[in-house]
Amino acid sequence: MAVSSDVVTAENLTKRYPRRDRPAVDGVSFEIARGETIGLLGPNGAGKTTLIKMICGVTTPTSGRLRVFDADPARQPVAAKTNIGAMHQSGPFDMMLPAIDNLRIAARFRGLSWREVRPWTMEVAEFLGLKDVLSQLCFQLSGGQRQRLQLVRALITIPRLLILDEPSAGLDVAGRHQVERFVTWLREEHGATVLWTSHHIDELERNSQRVMVVDHGRVLRFAKPRELVEEFGSTHMLVTVEDPEAGRAVAAWAEAAGFAATAEDAAVRVHGARVQDVLPALSRHCQDAGVAISGVSTAMDSLEKVFLRMTENEG
Repeated sequence: MAVSSDVVTAENLTKRYPRRDRPAVDGVSFEIARGETIGLLGPNGAGKTTLIKMICGVTTPTSGRLRVFDADPARQPVAAKTNIGAMHQSGPFDMMLPAIDNLRIAARFRGLSWREVRPWTMEVAEFLGLKDVLSQLCFQLSGGQRQRLQLVRALITIPRLLILDEPSAGLDVAGRHQVERFVTWLREEHGATVLWTSHHIDELERNSQRVMVVDHGRVLRFAKPRELVEEFGSTHMLVTVEDPEAGRAVAAWAEAAGFAATAEDAAVRVHGARVQDVLPALSRHCQDAGVAISGVSTAMDSLEKVFLRMTENEG
């Protein structure tokens, strides 16, 4: 039988918990190819964490088929999990030990020689700005430093599949971009496949080749971010104006023309089907009425707005 080239394959995968009305994961099917960065996007309780736990072999499916590196995580845990690095939302440290001792313990727990993995671990720690604080006790580290230490612990070896569950929680903007740069480097230089969940939807939009949108345990759509925006989003026109009075005049004209309009200080956002086609008429109106506008541009909805639109009516 031929070996699959996909890292993860799920077929009609379902997970039910006792005393719950609906499955946590409800008959999902998907494939994740080698070298992809996949964003996993869904509201709280959508089934993201349960799906990750099944891929990691922490919990077993109720029904369906799951293969990770062409092995069953439940029945062949070594074959499936050896090449996975996972950073979970909560992974406690021994707060009274130095950070580097927590990394040594993690290596021993995984049956690895610290001497062999130390050079790579130090390289990761340096990239993430932690090399100079590894001798400090964990309780002395900031929340952001402990969050990045979670990532170092997940990367004691170079993983073929890296699972990131809210990696930027508690990080400032600089820390978030630091993690993003590292993940990009890991994928480009080492061919890692990445499965990434985040409440910072802009992270997934920037870094994912495809995004899996889940809600109530089901996959709503699995596609490129741009395809999701084009399918579920809309174009809006941004009109910048000289003063609030001009903004109110532009908004009134747009609403009279059948569009939704919102005046925001020195700008007016105009929404509606084929809104870009009304630009000539708007320009003529403003010129005839003496309304001063300083610029006009069009833009598509963000992935965040598309996600909210996709999930707000799911019941």
